[in-house]
Amino acid sequence: MKTRVLWVLGLGLCGLLTSGAVRSLTPLQLERYIQQKLRFNAETLRLNEKDIGPAGAQFLARSPLLRKIRRLMIYKGNLGDEGVAFLARSENLSNLKELYIETDTITDAGAKALADSPYLSQLEVLNLFHNRVGDEGAKALAESRTLGNLTLLNLNYNRVGDAGARALTESPHLKSLTHLELAYNRLGPEGERALKVFRFKNLLALWHREGRLSNLENYYIGDLGVRLLLESPYIGELTELNLAHNDLTDASAEAIAESPHVTGLVRLNLSGNLIGDRGAIVLAGSAGLRNLKYLDLNFNQIGDAGAFALARSETLSGLETLRLGQNRIGDEGARALAESPYLKNLMFPIFGFY
Repeated sequence: MKTRVLWVLGLGLCGLLTSGAVRSLTPLQLERYIQQKLRFNAETLRLNEKDIGPAGAQFLARSPLLRKIRRLMIYKGNLGDEGVAFLARSENLSNLKELYIETDTITDAGAKALADSPYLSQLEVLNLFHNRVGDEGAKALAESRTLGNLTLLNLNYNRVGDAGARALTESPHLKSLTHLELAYNRLGPEGERALKVFRFKNLLALWHREGRLSNLENYYIGDLGVRLLLESPYIGELTELNLAHNDLTDASAEAIAESPHVTGLVRLNLSGNLIGDRGAIVLAGSAGLRNLKYLDLNFNQIGDAGAFALARSETLSGLETLRLGQNRIGDEGARALAESPYLKNLMFPIFGFY
């Protein structure tokens, strides 16, 4: 899938760089051209810079030659919304897996025609690179009951704004969608954030499948990433969680401490972040972390107030390893930790780095 995705996304750039005159074809010429192309590859039909127009699209839609096509690629075909509508209504495209209609002045009306098509239920890739699809077209695609098998949707170089981005990234119908491209659209901060959340959720699913979710050291997921991880269906499966060096602040410590899904954690590594006293205090008071045996807070910004809270934590009394090296803890904080009536099971020095 990764190779195909890179190839698919590269098509748009290749299209922009393609030079040469657009050639107009009569229906008879188009039929002969299609027959010739399909002799070389019976499942892929590529029509680059052929002036098909709505009439040619109508001919295509009616042609039985398309029944075995799995991949239809049209670049600068002058289809417009009318031509796209003819294709969308074609039963001959019911076996199509990938559809590329690039640089063809498609607007929201064309996107809606594709979304409403009863014949595109097998579609896995839809590439509408460099068209004129806006929020209404994006919403129509998001609400489609036919496009549930889409894994990739390319809307780069269109006119989608925040509302369209939210609709696509939060769609309950596009359940298989893992790759959504919205570069060079009209996204503001809200749309960019929606896209970021969408992509990170798909990364979480990938890391879960690959068995990497328990060790995210140096992934730089930030506070938003931690929040999404804690909201994911995977967090309850973890007994170990390494979030070292991820640019985390007290907000992440609070999210972890308040999560009802971390009771299975035995080891938690938050070293090399930006956690201060507030974060240490909420961790110390977290009922959800009562089963922790290992807590690494090396290389953070914790001072005496955080040390006092950890020293007084009954919740963390089961800790066997607590690491607080390279923080801002002074003599009083260190003394409180050493004299804690609760941290009696520690097997290693608190200020060791190993």
